Amino acid sequence: MKTRSFPKQFATETDLGYKNLLISGCSFTYNNSENGAVTWPYYLKDLAGIDQVYDCSLPGAGNYHICHSTIWTLETTNLNPGDTLVIVMWSCHNRDDAVISADSVNGFPMTFSYTDSVVSGISGGNHPDSKGNAQTQSIKDMDQIKSIESRTVENYLYVSMLYHYLRQKQYKFLFLDYLDRSIPNRGYDFEIRDHLSNDLQSKYNGMIEYSVENLYRFAIKNDLLDTDDFHPSPNGHLSWTRQHLLPFLKSNYKL
Repeated sequence: MKTRSFPKQFATETDLGYKNLLISGCSFTYNNSENGAVTWPYYLKDLAGIDQVYDCSLPGAGNYHICHSTIWTLETTNLNPGDTLVIVMWSCHNRDDAVISADSVNGFPMTFSYTDSVVSGISGGNHPDSKGNAQTQSIKDMDQIKSIESRTVENYLYVSMLYHYLRQKQYKFLFLDYLDRSIPNRGYDFEIRDHLSNDLQSKYNGMIEYSVENLYRFAIKNDLLDTDDFHPSPNGHLSWTRQHLLPFLKSNYKL
């Protein structure tokens, strides 16, 4: 988990009243600069008058990491539910993660540490160009014994587990999805709702907030993708935060 102290870049536009923002996600959330804000959580911090971001995100991470990193951080920091907002941007359903020993990690430059000797191991996905962070192929090889149906079950469980944990702990939280999978993408991902029963699909729809315009769709529609033609650019993150995320939070999550 990271806490960064970037200089404030933008004046507060809507003070939501929160002291803390805890976030988790993949590269659509992770701020890959140590010099300043380039992704939505840190823009939201400025624009919403939040004091501190607790950052559990990790590039290439799947939903196992997102679920477990959030729970671990809340268990170990004891952030006050009364002044903490949790926002999760769920990731690929075809990524495999594990909790592994820190000495088994390769040269992957970004890490999430549970303790000094325990980190999050990631596969990065099942497509040929994905890069994991473990010295062995064991995490990536998990794809050989999984199906779309098994991945549907496990990813539903990650979302449901975190949803009910946060409700029980009385945190205010928002679940978003990183992709609009109706748009072709290079992530080789699938739409989990297509493989759920009607009852579970209804429950899943009630956990993810689909009324907030998807960041990926927004970036494509407004020509705000980065040079890799997949991730939103910094301006895409900023514009989406201002035009969609912040207004939604103002209407529904202001203290």
